[in-house]
Amino acid sequence: MKVLVFGPSGVGKTYIVKALQQSGINAYDADVVEGLSAWYNQHGEKIPTPTSAHEALTNHYSFLWDKQFLENFLAQFNDVYLFGGSGNTFKIFDLFDKVFFLKEDTQIQKERLLNSRKNSLMDFGAGEMITWGDWLEQESIKRNIPFIDGTLSPKEVFDIINK
Repeated sequence: MKVLVFGPSGVGKTYIVKALQQSGINAYDADVVEGLSAWYNQHGEKIPTPTSAHEALTNHYSFLWDKQFLENFLAQFNDVYLFGGSGNTFKIFDLFDKVFFLKEDTQIQKERLLNSRKNSLMDFGAGEMITWGDWLEQESIKRNIPFIDGTLSPKEVFDIINK
């Protein structure tokens, strides 16, 4: 079974991946899968990582996954759990057997991002609001993607995924 769990930064995806890996489960953080993602400009050209969400939004840059790379990556496994997200997340659902949205309280997300991320500037826009989460959530609702509560333990998340 191939499973995608996506959501905005700070909801606990990386934490869950690490816990699942420690339990021997074939889980991956999409951010560390070398070759999966890159930033692109409006013309589809790869660009260096922007320094802030403001720069990315102002210039209409996109953080995208390479669908062919992802297809090849997933083909290596019978069972794999990928946690992450990108600007084209909704265009790669067909590669997965199950897809879930991981949801967490915005204030908790903000605290996590400010205290643990190397480049938290990418996650905040004007007024310190989390930039990407609302869009991902609204698109998930439109597509009837099942939500998972980000306050659950990694084991509880895993149990929901495997129901």
